[in-house]
This record gives sequence, C-alpha cells and structure tokens, in this order.
Amino acid sequence: MTTLSDHLFWDVDRSGIDPERHAAWLAKRVLEYGRWRNWQILVAHYGKLRLAELATGLRSLHPRALAFCSAWFQLPLSAFRCSTSPQFQTP
Repeated sequence: MTTLSDHLFWDVDRSGIDPERHAAWLAKRVLEYGRWRNWQILVAHYGKLRLAELATGLRSLHPRALAFCSAWFQLPLSAFRCSTSPQFQTP
C-alpha cells in the first residue's frame, strides 16, 4: 500500500500502518480524504466485498463518503452503522 497518496498520512508514521490490521482505518481515511486513484488501490487490494464489510461497520463517516459508499456498493443508508449516528437522524 505504499502507493497511497502521502497526504493521507499527515498525522501518523506511515511505516507503522499494517494494511490488514488497520484496514478499517485505511478505508475511512481514503473515503474521507483520498483521491479516486487511492480508492482504486483499495479496491484492488481488498476487493469490493471486503470494502463493503469495512464501510458498513464504520462508526462514523463523512456524509459525502457515506453517500458514495451507498451508491458504490448499492446498499441503503440504513445498512451502514454510521447512519445511526445523530448527524444522520431526522428530528
């Protein structure tokens, strides 16, 4: 995963990132701050099914990233754990 954009690791030591152990963190980071090429790298590495599992299990996700995931994986917003957070609830 050394081909991911450097800007994704502004606050961490890149050498300490384990792609398997930190898969959910990497997916969230790419979804919220990555470029299209970064997403393509994740899809090639993890596969669509694994990324869907990671994305649906995230506790929080930027609304734009959530909308992208819903469309990309063809899943309703309710399938995502983060959709139960207060920012996505209607009064």
